[in-house]
Amino acid sequence: MMIRLRRALTVAACSVAALVLPATAPAGAEIVGVIVYNTGSEGPVMGCPQTIQAGITDPDGSRYEITDNGNPLSPVQIDEHGDPFVLWTPAGLGWHTIEVRQFKPGGATATGRLDIDVRRIGINSGSVCLVNGLPFPINPRTGSLFT
Repeated sequence: MMIRLRRALTVAACSVAALVLPATAPAGAEIVGVIVYNTGSEGPVMGCPQTIQAGITDPDGSRYEITDNGNPLSPVQIDEHGDPFVLWTPAGLGWHTIEVRQFKPGGATATGRLDIDVRRIGINSGSVCLVNGLPFPINPRTGSLFT
């Protein structure tokens, strides 16, 4: 009876370890993706705010920097999941290189990159952005879609 109980406990402990180990975040810093939200079907709009956000696997204690073609964007904020985001208003047409850098305690760093083309011009009217003469339903203060 005791042998069966020990085997059952050993199997149970190994099963729990097998479930827990893959769920553990990697030891190093890792940016799993960079996205620009609320760009519409034709991409971001010069003059209209959009939100840039990065997905982070291990955000604890990290500091972040987000740049557009090497120029820092600010203020970088952190959402409830520990992922950094910033409100971005493209200042020019053409290709933009968005980079997110994560600086972890102890010196580890990670960089995520997104190249995105800005092909439209908008006018930020304060309550909506006008694109090609039509209202683009983005709140210029938050970069989020009006719903």
